[in-house]
Formats: sequence, C-alpha cells, structure tokens
Amino acid sequence: MQTKIRLITAFAPQHYRLLLLADPSLRSITSYLANSSAFELIYNRHCIGIIVVQALSPSTIEIMNLAIQPKYQGQHLASHLLQFVIDRYSSNNSYERLEIKTGTTSFEQLYLYQKFGFRCVRILPNYFVNHDLYPEPIYENHLKLQDAIVLERSL
Repeated sequence: MQTKIRLITAFAPQHYRLLLLADPSLRSITSYLANSSAFELIYNRHCIGIIVVQALSPSTIEIMNLAIQPKYQGQHLASHLLQFVIDRYSSNNSYERLEIKTGTTSFEQLYLYQKFGFRCVRILPNYFVNHDLYPEPIYENHLKLQDAIVLERSL
C-alpha cells in the first residue's frame, strides 16, 4: 500500500470524523487542535489516518490523537504514523520525551504503544468522567471507561 503523510493546514469534515474515532468528544478535540500540529495519512488521494501532536513543554510533546479509518485498521498504518512522529521529533534536538494518553480499557492501543517503547508513567483517575469534556459515558471493550493511562518514551 503506497501512502504518504502530510501536514494538515486546514481541517475538513473527514479529519473530524477520524479525530472522533479516537476521541469521542468534539469539546476535547477543539481544546487541543488549535495548539497542535496534525498530519494526515493519504492513500489513493484520500485521508485514511490522522495523528495530532502538541508541545507540552520545551522538552516534551504529546500525541493528542491517533486514528485510522476502520476499513484500513489492522494494516500497520497506526504504526506507520507513530514511527513518522518519532522520527520527525527525534531529529529535533529540543524534544526529549514523547507522551501519549489512552484509556485503561484501550487494550489494543496499550499493546501498540508498548511495542514502540512507551512505558506507563502515571494514571489519571476519573479522567474520562469529566462531564465538561465527556458529557456522555464512554464504553470500550464492554467496560465503562473512567481512567486514563499516560505513557512516555524517550526521543
């Protein structure tokens, strides 16, 4: 599969559809999107994936969102986007750490991130029970999502 990754300069409806796959709260997405860099994965002139990165400090960046269209999942495309971000920001000497946050019920994502060298550094209790960002309960893998896990790796 021949794909390319490019910077998103203007968000279109297909970008929001992808972002909502990984983060079901438009409020949450809009809270970080303006201060982030976003990249789209293009296949056959269509956006099939997205990754959003935000600087948390002069030495740390966080992946805020990573999503692949369901039709293309299971083809290592999320790995491709993760590796792209690791390579891109490793070459920038100012960043030392890369973080990502996910739900405690996000088993496939936890497996993927650990394959890429991410380690659990903290748990954020009741992160997804914040009614300002997540007014509706989130269920994943038949479990109610409540807590977030913060994972980190060196760049």
